[in-house]
Amino acid sequence: MLPNAHEHETDSGAVVIEEQSVQEYLDSFMDTTPSTTTESNVSGNILFGRVVCCESSRSLYCQDCCRLLVPDHSVPAPISSRRRGNSEGDKSFDYSGGRPLVLPFNLHIILDDRRGSATGLHAVVLMNGTDDMSVTHYASKDTPNTEVSNVPSSTIGSVKLVDLATDEIPKYRECDDSAFLLFPSPGVSVPLESVASKVRTLVVLDCKWTKSKLCRTDEDLSSLPKVHLSSPPEKSFYWRWHNAGPGMLSTIEAIYYAAVETMRIKHKLLLDAGQISQSDSRNLLIDRNNLIHLLWLFGHQRAATFKSAEHAGILAPGTDEGKEMQRAMRKQKGTWRQLRHKEDERRLNERIKLKASRNKI
Repeated sequence: MLPNAHEHETDSGAVVIEEQSVQEYLDSFMDTTPSTTTESNVSGNILFGRVVCCESSRSLYCQDCCRLLVPDHSVPAPISSRRRGNSEGDKSFDYSGGRPLVLPFNLHIILDDRRGSATGLHAVVLMNGTDDMSVTHYASKDTPNTEVSNVPSSTIGSVKLVDLATDEIPKYRECDDSAFLLFPSPGVSVPLESVASKVRTLVVLDCKWTKSKLCRTDEDLSSLPKVHLSSPPEKSFYWRWHNAGPGMLSTIEAIYYAAVETMRIKHKLLLDAGQISQSDSRNLLIDRNNLIHLLWLFGHQRAATFKSAEHAGILAPGTDEGKEMQRAMRKQKGTWRQLRHKEDERRLNERIKLKASRNKI
């Protein structure tokens, strides 16, 4: 059971409390993942096994159709309630098992990365319905749809995926001022808490930092006002390393902290204005605590990488030491991996030459 981390919080201690909650939540997955893993299952918790979906063997979820591949009773109740409600085609969520997982804004994920590396897909998988192809896409590049210009919807909490490999970026230039781009930019972006009451649609890039120039070169994305987390956590729990400096988060972590921050500010404004009842206030606290389950798939994958590293006898990639080791190996020339690839290339060239000489004979 998650601690009620927000019941008596102060603004100065909110970030510390959130980081502690995330640490405890993610560490809880370490006890549910077997210590014996193989390279074939490092992408998910082997307790659930693997499932064939979209003609490939998958664990936990399908990267192609964004279908969750674990039994519905295995996921936390807020996720299950959310997904069942979405499958009915309306917002009549099933409250029998508790309040569903909800977002304080509409979420648009702009995907410009390999799906296997994209943690933003976790939000799509968890927040959409139980149908196989429930993920909502925008218009295809081959079949543009002029209706996507009206970006903000009448409801709050929807999750949309825009895969730049197949989809067009929505016409954000034509929308109102309630859509914001979560992208830290010195001198340009403003703290999210300063505009939280206005945010109806939050646009998040899911890409490598080397591709982040997209938000400056694309007319629709560059037209969006930029926001950054008001009090970002000190470290990321992501297991992949980068050279972008401290404070950089994975996409799903950024979505989580943005949702918590936005919901906290909106809740505070309602309380200050006396526009919310005591029971509704308690429900909002529950909704904020439920946001931690956005990291459910992230937690399973992180635990699997730690267990795989333990089995291989190497430093866990999610630790500071493990990330530093990966950076150091990348800088070195002649590492075992580079040498292995060079040897493979040499053997391949020899086979090509041998085959060519035989064909001449």
